[in-house]
Amino acid sequence: MATYTKTSSGKYRARVSIKENGKYKQIGKQGFRTKKEAVLWASEIESGHLDYSKNKYEDTLLSEYFEQWVDTYKSKMELATQYQYQNTLDNIIKYLPNVRLLEFSRSDFQNFINDFGKDHSKETVAKRKNHLSQALKDAFADGIIKNDPTIRIQLVGNAGKSASEKFLEKEELIKLNQYVKDKLTNYPHSKSYLAIFISIHTGMRIGEIMALQSEDVDFKKKTISVNKALDQYRHVKSTKTESSNRIISVDDELLEQLQGISGPIADVSNYGAGKVLKKAIHELDIKSVSFHALRHSHGSLLLSQGVDMKYVSNRLGHKNLSTTINIYTHLLSSQRQTEEEKTQTIMTSLF
Repeated sequence: MATYTKTSSGKYRARVSIKENGKYKQIGKQGFRTKKEAVLWASEIESGHLDYSKNKYEDTLLSEYFEQWVDTYKSKMELATQYQYQNTLDNIIKYLPNVRLLEFSRSDFQNFINDFGKDHSKETVAKRKNHLSQALKDAFADGIIKNDPTIRIQLVGNAGKSASEKFLEKEELIKLNQYVKDKLTNYPHSKSYLAIFISIHTGMRIGEIMALQSEDVDFKKKTISVNKALDQYRHVKSTKTESSNRIISVDDELLEQLQGISGPIADVSNYGAGKVLKKAIHELDIKSVSFHALRHSHGSLLLSQGVDMKYVSNRLGHKNLSTTINIYTHLLSSQRQTEEEKTQTIMTSLF
């Protein structure tokens, strides 16, 4: 008897019980685009017209295996992360449409990286390379493929934006803050401007801001509790990591803007807030950055003013201190000379 289930990717999986040497064993296959295809495969197995003993991946495309692998191993991840794996699948289909899993070699992998890297940043290429490598290493570990095609693949790609281009400098952030504050004076509680203002003052992620409720603000203690977020489909979810659940101290200027709000504080979409930010940047003639860059601008500002890095890491809800260090390496390098001068002064004065 065969059973059929629809996977989270929208494809179908079939399982069939086959009697072999007096005992029943189950075999399965997934990735069918329709239930009819799954039923046809199962009936051919049961009737003996299809030899199930041969490598069931013999005709499997690389894209089909990757999709099955994501459905099996990545279905429990956050939607934003799943979106990244879907992006990798889309590019496998685009660049390697007819390549079969069992025929995919190291040279094929390197050629894919070379082609994809022609018009993508190294950071983006690294993500696609990492995702595909994970799947192929599992295929090798499971004995599906005989060789590991991921060994010594060279990463290529464009330089992308420099670290300094992903942040607003202090003067630019002050300009933007005043601009948004003026807008809020004319349009109190305007959702998009309020979202920008909150990000400047707290470094919260856009999903966290979108999920923020008036009950999360403690005006007496001057804090905001971050304990949830909205995904791109506006579904309430947990924060990105356990460390993202945090309580942020906030200044009087922000609290003043939050007074009188009941329920959702900034019920706005990522697109909507980004569009308003883009307009503000154009009018102020400052560096063009994404909404997410406001979060990094907040952290960069605090560190540049001498705030302890561990505190900044906790305030931003980073998983660990190394994440903060990796993001703000450029800032630490620029401060190195100042710290070296301080060290020389201390050594000279003491010894």
